[in-house]
Amino acid sequence: MDRGLRLLRFFFVNVPYELLKDKYWDLFVSYRISPEIYFSPSLLDRWPEAEWKEMAQSLRELGMKATFHAPFYDLSPGALDEKIRQATLERLVQVLELASIFHPQAIVAHLGFDPRIHESYEEEWLENSLKTWQAIIPLLKKVGTFLNLENVFENTPELFKKLLSKINSPYIGICFDYGHTKAFTNTGLRNWQEIFPWVRQLHLHDNQGQKDDHWGLGKGILDFSALFSKLKQYNCYPIITLEPHTEAAFWDTLDYLNRLPEDIYAYLEKCGQINGQIL
Repeated sequence: MDRGLRLLRFFFVNVPYELLKDKYWDLFVSYRISPEIYFSPSLLDRWPEAEWKEMAQSLRELGMKATFHAPFYDLSPGALDEKIRQATLERLVQVLELASIFHPQAIVAHLGFDPRIHESYEEEWLENSLKTWQAIIPLLKKVGTFLNLENVFENTPELFKKLLSKINSPYIGICFDYGHTKAFTNTGLRNWQEIFPWVRQLHLHDNQGQKDDHWGLGKGILDFSALFSKLKQYNCYPIITLEPHTEAAFWDTLDYLNRLPEDIYAYLEKCGQINGQIL
């Protein structure tokens, strides 16, 4: 088997539900790619439960797993406006209700702190965010899944450390997005490695350090071998999600995976084994 195609078995690939159903289902099935499914707010409001149950059953029968990406546009888990925070919580609860159908291995949600807006109100934002995540922990326990908070505009790991220390729950961890650190903050691995003990999931895509391009791996300036080596040093073997935003980026990533050295290949395979993707 092609090395890149075999490596795909170790990963999830992010895809909006509608695109998975209407365009890419055959591709995912033919390569046995486990999807990280994004559910849009409009889809959650429409709630096509029979359709979801059919897809979830098909994934189980094919031996494919799933993770979720929760809605994030306009949402703010630590909002200073209580009505906005409640609306955010309602969306997250919807995703947890949907999780009872698919039983995803994990759910990704954006932490949602933007220092350009919230910097002067960090403590208040932190307390409001804490209330939001604490409210969904019982639902995570009930469904039997985990939630991982993703970095986007946050320019340091400090807020993640403060929040997770306060939450102190095995049901909530971190999804580290290496591409976002370059696109939005121009920070490096040395700035973020202190949160690696909390990292349970990775989002991988590439860029030139100017915007969130979501290119295929190897097409930008990010050093993924350094990332994998550093995670290994921290004994961190997370769920790994690829986030190509075009078909070309997907095939570019596959080409990159084909060229990985054996030690990195072995690390990625161990991630897949630990997270139950390789039997």
